[in-house]
Amino acid sequence: MPFGRFLLILALGLSLAHRNVPSTTTTLSTAEASTKAADEWSPYGIKILAPGLDPVIDIVAVHGLNGHREKTWMVNDVNWLRDLLPSHIPNARILSWGYDANTHSVSSSSAQYLYDHATTLVSDLCLERRLTKTRTRPIIFVAHSLGGIVVKSALIHSDAARQGALEEHRSIKLSTYGILFMGTPHQGGNGVSLGRLMLNVASVFVTADDKILKHLDRNSEWLQQQLGQYAPISCDFVTKFAYETLPTRIALGKPIMVVPKSSAVVPGAVDAESVAISADHLNMVKFASGEDGGYKTVSGHLQLLADEAPNVIDARWEEQKKIKEGTKPILV
Repeated sequence: MPFGRFLLILALGLSLAHRNVPSTTTTLSTAEASTKAADEWSPYGIKILAPGLDPVIDIVAVHGLNGHREKTWMVNDVNWLRDLLPSHIPNARILSWGYDANTHSVSSSSAQYLYDHATTLVSDLCLERRLTKTRTRPIIFVAHSLGGIVVKSALIHSDAARQGALEEHRSIKLSTYGILFMGTPHQGGNGVSLGRLMLNVASVFVTADDKILKHLDRNSEWLQQQLGQYAPISCDFVTKFAYETLPTRIALGKPIMVVPKSSAVVPGAVDAESVAISADHLNMVKFASGEDGGYKTVSGHLQLLADEAPNVIDARWEEQKKIKEGTKPILV
């Protein structure tokens, strides 16, 4: 079974999870209702959640497969990226990126696979940043679950961009200072294969049998090999590995640790730190108030990254300028 079939399994369950969203009694104007409807049916691409006050950094959120660029980060109508974080990092422009993995629907089915989503992320960010004349602004990624694999693949693609081959795409990797992975299955661990862990993510929403597991195991070997390309460039970023500490109830009703610490944290990673979040896999990215312990932890780490990023990224771009002008030798 191609890896795309795994996306289908995950998409089926996630679509059910999003189907019964409680309605609001708030009366919306015609314009507001139109905007809300458009976002419900086409929540893809970049959405600016907070423009920032004299922004000097971009925080970019990437949801998991078949998630939603707003609902993934929301509980009780509170989207912490939009409603809470701007008060703690006022000089950040906060963006959320959505992509189409709704393969359960013929009308909105996606022919893209994982790497295609990654290149689209890079392309969308490049376009937004060029149009707003912010192409060298530092970036911090916040990625949930398999969205972290999309971000990794995006940075691999960006690093490979050179003159004559989508050179502008390289600006994303050059501008990336830090990444907060939240429940991303980076590897197998403690005798559990990456395929088993990917199945865990899917089983939060749907059941799967041993036959599917075998296919996931084979495809996960390919995925692991591809993401091996990420290791050489990972040292260019400050990394926070957030992991869940509570089990998640899956479709069959049995709670499991979807992505345990042994998979969510890469041992020996350079300039990296593990971060415990007292929540399950779904709720580790949902914070109802600024008093939430998980929010305090996450926002604190993001504040430190935001403070450190400008000087480092400015120096990186200055070095790149010297290389391009031929005043500094290129090390190979």
